[in-house]
Amino acid sequence: MNNQIFNKLKTLSDDNYKAFNNKIIPTKQITLGVRLPILRKIAKEIVKDDAINFLNLDKQNIYEMIMIEGLVLSYMNKPFKELLPSIECFLNKVDNWAQIDSTICSFKNIKKEKNYILDIVKIWIKSDNEFVVRAALIILLSYYIQEENLFMIFKLSQSVKHKGYYVFMGNAWLISVCMAKFPTKTIDFFKDNTLDIKTHNKAIQKSRESYRVSHKDKVIIKLLVK
Repeated sequence: MNNQIFNKLKTLSDDNYKAFNNKIIPTKQITLGVRLPILRKIAKEIVKDDAINFLNLDKQNIYEMIMIEGLVLSYMNKPFKELLPSIECFLNKVDNWAQIDSTICSFKNIKKEKNYILDIVKIWIKSDNEFVVRAALIILLSYYIQEENLFMIFKLSQSVKHKGYYVFMGNAWLISVCMAKFPTKTIDFFKDNTLDIKTHNKAIQKSRESYRVSHKDKVIIKLLVK
């Protein structure tokens, strides 16, 4: 099965796309240059065929194979709790933002298991692995930004200790989406928080770049840059 999928990916590779992808997605993995929609299609076929066998295969540090692994997990109609050991195995192979952002938002049953998954997020956000922490932040961004969760989100955001670039950017992105959806409470957060200065200012920058934030609010938060 491994050789079969690898050979299929080789025939679908595009050198021009590989060069483009390598510019925007820093990775030490071997890249072939296969577009994401094709990888999604292959992952869905694997889920219908033999997902468990595929998950157990050695992905040989190939970017597309690892991406498909994450996509297969996200498309499997199984409880997150049941998939957790395989999800964490996948996360430990990841070394780039794209494999997080393209998979972690697609898990079928997160909306049904939000209380359980929040407990996992609280563990992941303390991880020493940059991309495990980013996965936690992207889950919060994708599924938990409701007004009743803002206090919890702000608390978790301020608890982040990892200094990795993709954690920093993910955390700033999380707060900027809060700003877009709940400006009044997020402005109050900008006025009084324990974020490091770099994250605080990047969150304001990303908020000011958002078309979903009003001009009036952009003027207010500009004054809150440290």
